[in-house]
Amino acid sequence: MSDDLLVLSRNEALLDEIGRQLHGEHRVVGCDSLDALRKRITSVEPEAVLVHLGPDTLNGYSANRFLAELREMNRGAALYGLVGSDCPPRLQSLASRAIDDFLDLPLDYQQLKTLLSHPADLERELEGFWTGMPHKELHGRTRSLVTFTPDMFEMMDEIKVAARHNVTVLLIGETGCGKTFLARLIHELSDRCEERFCTVACGALPPDLIESELFGNVKGAFTGADQDREGKFAAAGRGTLLLDEIDVLPPDQQAKLLRVIETGEYEPVGSNDTQHSQARLIVASNYDLEDLVRNGTFRTDLYYRLNILSFHVPPLRARPWDIEYLARKFALEHSRTHGIRLRAIETDFLDALRKYQWPGNIREMENVVRRAVLYCQRGVLALNDLPSSIRSATQGRPLRTMPSMGAFMNQGPPHGYGHRPPGSGMNGHAATLPTSTKYNVEPVFSESHASGPSSSLEARVDMLERRIIEDALRRNNHRRKQTAAELGISRVTLYNKMKKHGLL
Repeated sequence: MSDDLLVLSRNEALLDEIGRQLHGEHRVVGCDSLDALRKRITSVEPEAVLVHLGPDTLNGYSANRFLAELREMNRGAALYGLVGSDCPPRLQSLASRAIDDFLDLPLDYQQLKTLLSHPADLERELEGFWTGMPHKELHGRTRSLVTFTPDMFEMMDEIKVAARHNVTVLLIGETGCGKTFLARLIHELSDRCEERFCTVACGALPPDLIESELFGNVKGAFTGADQDREGKFAAAGRGTLLLDEIDVLPPDQQAKLLRVIETGEYEPVGSNDTQHSQARLIVASNYDLEDLVRNGTFRTDLYYRLNILSFHVPPLRARPWDIEYLARKFALEHSRTHGIRLRAIETDFLDALRKYQWPGNIREMENVVRRAVLYCQRGVLALNDLPSSIRSATQGRPLRTMPSMGAFMNQGPPHGYGHRPPGSGMNGHAATLPTSTKYNVEPVFSESHASGPSSSLEARVDMLERRIIEDALRRNNHRRKQTAAELGISRVTLYNKMKKHGLL
């Protein structure tokens, strides 16, 4: 992105004045028509576009056609409207759907400089997203697990312990909730991280081919076996083997798997030579295996061998603290992948994601955000960029309430957050976030969890409040009216809080 500031206006005096006021900070380029603006935008990516909204600028276009052309040509730069006394009310009303902000003429250049010096930067915003709020992180070599949900904190420690030891790990959760990602993270946190990670999707294999896939086969073992073939246990070597959808294994394969877990021994199909597996085993299921044991479809002895270290990965709809972070993370990743510059995410977009129940969990959410990035206008993710099925499913639905952060810092989390009922598995609200920039494998708290004096608590609450206000101001380009509306407070209250925290 260049430091060019494109100004669409036929007022030479206004262009000269803007050029003088911003001299040395921005290169002001005047455009006297939509065609001239289009040529400039296609040749250089401007920092922002100023549009003088008036009868002269329309130059024969209808208001609707003018704004449609403007939206079409300007895909990513911030768009500001310059409004004078001659601006037709209908034009200003229509422009409010396409313009990021309005600036009254004569221009307040301090206001303009503030807008230009605080451009929307989603990447910087994500890096600082709620950093003052309690959260915990685990980082492998190529991926990370981050959560803001207190119920996950204990599970994070247990995952770290499980990764260090050569024991079988059982992951239970709905499809798309991140079991495969978690298995890879466990592998990266283990001392086997330099070895292979192999996956067997048991649900995708015919029952008569599962044994060959797991243990291999010798030539002539069955029709079509024209050569010796090693199975996934051999291919994994000293690495990690993930058996996904283990609940679909037939009873005879369950017995053979139990033998491998207990002794490490197995025979390839059609062979009498016993081989020994050195792989670490992680198994995943979409269903609670205890229910399958009661139904008689899963071996009791195998279940107890697998249930030494088990983790229940909850669905995304049960992770209200993590939804916005995941949405921003996926938006940034896919904007880079597809070369689409993102500047902002509207509040209505995020509200809809929080209201939706996500039957497909994290996998569904990532696909929805990818689609929104592809369809977004002017680099802004808006409610209309979501599929109609999500918009209709969330219309009129209230936002799910989340416990106040003060409750966590003062009295601990309320019931349902951070407490597991007796006899339950290891539950946690996980946000599984791929990243390739962090290599620390120690969990990190952003806040101390030891109780301190009231003055320390007050300082921490003030710090959180300041950060929340700063983030909201940045999302709304420092527009106080919109910021106050997002935070649910009056502009007077916002002003007083900004003054209190030195943000004026």
